[in-house]
Amino acid sequence: MASLTTPITLLSSVTATGASKAVQVDAGLPAILHVTGITTATVALQGSLDGTTFSTVGTALTADGFVTLANAPKYLRANCTAYTSGTIIAKILY
Repeated sequence: MASLTTPITLLSSVTATGASKAVQVDAGLPAILHVTGITTATVALQGSLDGTTFSTVGTALTADGFVTLANAPKYLRANCTAYTSGTIIAKILY
């Protein structure tokens, strides 16, 4: 896998809970999740070694911001784990 120079959109105009599709990234390399549009919601960056079992990596966001990983696992996804309001967009760069 080659690292990207253009972010990939994982969540687009989300108004409910749920996870994005997983993307396969370069394991062991940095990854950055950028989330915007949170009014009252929680978005977590989740990682997996097998693409099936995911766990939250980094700190879940309750306001717009970034989650940065120095050493990403093989698969990453964004998951809106709680939602009350907002129109959430989550993009990843790896």
